Amino acid sequence: MTASLAPVPLAPAARLDTIPFAVLIDEAWKSTRTWARTILLPAALLLAPGALAMQVLAGFWNLSLIATMQSARFERACGTFGIGILGMLVASLYFLAVYGCVMVAAIRALGGEKPALGPCLRFYAQPRVWGTELLAWFLITLGFLACIVPGLVLVSAWKLRMPVMVREGRFGWDALKRSWELVGHNPSGDWVRHPLLKVLLLFVLGAVLAYAIALVVQMPAAIISQMMVVRNMSRGAGVDPQEAVRATLWLTIPAGTIAALAQLGVQLYVDFATAHLYLDQVRRKEGADLGSALDRLMGEAPPPPVVPGTA
Repeated sequence: MTASLAPVPLAPAARLDTIPFAVLIDEAWKSTRTWARTILLPAALLLAPGALAMQVLAGFWNLSLIATMQSARFERACGTFGIGILGMLVASLYFLAVYGCVMVAAIRALGGEKPALGPCLRFYAQPRVWGTELLAWFLITLGFLACIVPGLVLVSAWKLRMPVMVREGRFGWDALKRSWELVGHNPSGDWVRHPLLKVLLLFVLGAVLAYAIALVVQMPAAIISQMMVVRNMSRGAGVDPQEAVRATLWLTIPAGTIAALAQLGVQLYVDFATAHLYLDQVRRKEGADLGSALDRLMGEAPPPPVVPGTA
């Protein structure tokens, strides 16, 4: 009896499986190199004043805090600490606005639109956009207060909220819900390919790269500061913390500013990876939804034809 081997059709999951993490970060690197001059340079010019102001405030805040602690006046130390926290909060909001503008630009660039920072900044400045961001971060903060794990889940599940707002025009809870649906879509069922794991890996990768860049940029200033302290100690002179900080401000302020600008490149890289993940998840999920809809319209798929002579 002769047997004939019929071709085995590919499973739908193989065609709709999510993008591997290695391919994701490689595509993000290609996009970063392509759009670095268009997005990164204007964003760096926009961020530079805020980064410089933050470093100057941090330097003089440290000087004031050391002086008040040496004077042993608790109420003055509390006032200095509060003023410094308020200044850092204002500078952080400026940073978040620039970072949000960069992410909008990355999403628009992959969508074929012109990633000009002006329109991107106007989009991010809409109340419904930063209102969605505030809602997300408020709930994420509550999640971190509840034993950290819920916060990690929420910050990962809602990672795609900005692409959803830019590409789909959904805001508020609708944007968070849509992001949750996309991140939770894993057609293969393999946990290694799960989008939630990819988001967590992107957080780790971005944090490691940002820390490494900051360490490399700020290391010369730290080395020179330690050399100055050791030289004073070798001469038998006492080490005044306030004087040590003041003597190295001319190094720490520029180094901190350059590190902040370098970290903006890391942020753009992570933003492109997030945008690629969003586009891939939309294609996979909409393809699966379309296939399910066609199956419901056409009925169940017919059985494979019987090949004569097969056992």
